[in-house]
Amino acid sequence: MKEFLNNPYSFMTGRDPFIRVKSVDAPKGNTCAEIIFENHHEGFIGIPHGGVAMGLCLDIWRNLEGSQYPVQVSFRFAGSGISIGDKAVLEIEPEVETGGNGLTLKITKTGDRKPYLRASFSKPPSVVPQLGIKPDPEKFRPLPYYKNCLVCGHSRSVVGLQRQFRYHEIQGEKMVSVLWGKQDVDFDRAGYFLIGQDELHPFVLIAIFDENTAWGGFMETRRAGLSVKLDFFIKRPIMRNEKLLFIGRPAGIRGAPSSPRFFSANGQILSMSDPNNPEIVAHGWGEWVVISQYTEQIKSNLIPKSDLEWIFG
Repeated sequence: MKEFLNNPYSFMTGRDPFIRVKSVDAPKGNTCAEIIFENHHEGFIGIPHGGVAMGLCLDIWRNLEGSQYPVQVSFRFAGSGISIGDKAVLEIEPEVETGGNGLTLKITKTGDRKPYLRASFSKPPSVVPQLGIKPDPEKFRPLPYYKNCLVCGHSRSVVGLQRQFRYHEIQGEKMVSVLWGKQDVDFDRAGYFLIGQDELHPFVLIAIFDENTAWGGFMETRRAGLSVKLDFFIKRPIMRNEKLLFIGRPAGIRGAPSSPRFFSANGQILSMSDPNNPEIVAHGWGEWVVISQYTEQIKSNLIPKSDLEWIFG
């Protein structure tokens, strides 16, 4: 594992790693490491943010010789779930462990048979998505946030991304957005989240994308869920001083309209270096399984409470 984690600039696995990765013996010549999920990885209260595991997979891919942009990643969540404090094994499939864009990774909770997360990297299709309607930057309702969430937490003891998401309704279309780089403090914050001297860690992209897009589905159903699928395309490296706009939109449900079992959403990340000609630098689609306990957790713990009134009525 050490040969894949030799980048001192990586915030996730470098000199001062955000997640502890310890090489362990493994059968069949596999490359394996033990990881542990800690309090500073939290998303929903008590469980790690999905962006941590997905970001770690992107970290290993980016540090492999032969990895190239653009890239398509298929993330699939399963198993019994992972809580803060749980240990897991990260495994690189041996036949492709130096294959760059042919990489497959698994993260499996200790004691589970099914992986918590499986990430498969491949060359992307040539389909270019349409930009669609952009949200009006002046017409939105701010969405509430957690205290300790890695992405939206505003009272963390460890540095986080500290985003606040925004809800828009434009021409009958619902969407959620969030900015990165609107204020100079974001570029100062970017200094904590790099994978090269000037390259923003792709963890930032996947973690914000995941939460922003999930909010898009939530605002259609008013029900919270956990990621089960996420297909994500990244066009190119993102520099630390680029301004980004994340847009998420609901894309349907599975189950009865009054009680959906799953909701889906899609999203885009735009580079706003030229506001008159935004560039789609990443896009994707995801599906979330509805879990009532997290809807109740949102009602009890998101702040400010006044924002919950208009969301839930």
